[in-house]
Amino acid sequence: MRTMSTPRRKISMSSKQKPLRIAILGQNGVGKSALTVRFITRRFIGDYDPDLEKVYACSRCMDGDTVTLELLDTAAQEEKSRIDDHIKWAEAYILMYSVTDRCSFSEVSRLKFLINSYNKKQRKSVSSPDSVMTSTPVVLVANQIDRTHDRMVTQEEGHQRSLELSCLSFYEISVRENVDSVFKIFEDIYLMCRKPRKCRQQLCKQLSLPTFINEEKPEETLDASATLNRRRKAIFTVS
Repeated sequence: MRTMSTPRRKISMSSKQKPLRIAILGQNGVGKSALTVRFITRRFIGDYDPDLEKVYACSRCMDGDTVTLELLDTAAQEEKSRIDDHIKWAEAYILMYSVTDRCSFSEVSRLKFLINSYNKKQRKSVSSPDSVMTSTPVVLVANQIDRTHDRMVTQEEGHQRSLELSCLSFYEISVRENVDSVFKIFEDIYLMCRKPRKCRQQLCKQLSLPTFINEEKPEETLDASATLNRRRKAIFTVS
């Protein structure tokens, strides 16, 4: 009598993946906590303790996969050692500033410099076809565009800064008014980290158009060929 073998249980790849760790960095008051809570609960809450740091864990369906995320909502820190701990903890970063605060706009440059310094220490030669996307993803997010009359940083300045810092994407959003824009940021980061080939193909299609979530587009102030080259650099290089 022939015995029937027990079929092996299939285990989805998503269950084997470790949580995707994302650190939200920026000056106090730019909306880091509001962004995090908006993504997790879809609710907007405006007031938070500026000294509170917390790691939030949640699961979401992204690109057909169930993804576990851990989000580090940071408080602004002057101590470099503390910021270094945040950088070491994360797999990807959101650099956030408020369009109503030029100091917060300047702070993202300092934070990107610290991320670059850490990456240089950790970098190893990678020969895979996806090597351009294996560097740590960093995106730049400008918040509070709903405060039109208080704006101090223009959209073009934000876009230019994202190119200078080699951020993979730039977003201008209002956490208060648009929850879909918040979800878009985290979904893009997931693709950058876990599906780099697919993400790279999507970004290639966007070479002639920066990633703006709001409807307005910056005026073309640069030579067309120079603009294209800088966008390629922004998409394919994270130093």
